[in-house]
Amino acid sequence: MKETDQKQARWRYYIDRAFQIQFIVRFSMVVVLVMAFTVGALWLLKENAFGLLPDNSGVLYSMDSSDVFTCTLEDGSTTDFLAPGKPYDAFQLYWKPIVFTSILNLVIIVIFSLFYSHSMAGPIHSIKNSLRDLIDGEPARPIRIRKGDQFQELASLLNQVIEKRVK
Repeated sequence: MKETDQKQARWRYYIDRAFQIQFIVRFSMVVVLVMAFTVGALWLLKENAFGLLPDNSGVLYSMDSSDVFTCTLEDGSTTDFLAPGKPYDAFQLYWKPIVFTSILNLVIIVIFSLFYSHSMAGPIHSIKNSLRDLIDGEPARPIRIRKGDQFQELASLLNQVIEKRVK
């Protein structure tokens, strides 16, 4: 590979597409499972309130300040009360924020996985190319891995093998 091709290839984030996609999917499945369990637990709480609240009562009511009714008290005075509006239970209140937060986490994990898998896929790609060169009978070249990439020790060991056994 020419040096200019190597510099351009360095900026590609999908080096070993199959490996990186599998890595991202596995990380993302964790977020999806956590979201499903959280929403499921919230739904179970809604369905099995264990008698904490009377039937059809909510944990929050929406009120319209223009919907007022007046009551006359025993002493003849009157007072205004807001008419209760639509009741909301915990599931109705929390499922949208949970799904939104989970989707945000999913996006963050996909981006993180892409960058992190890049630091693994690059060295694996370099090791595979060096091994293919050896198989094809081409001269052995040391495996070069960028600083900060994964598998530094593996590349060092393989370079020692190339230096001592192949050359």
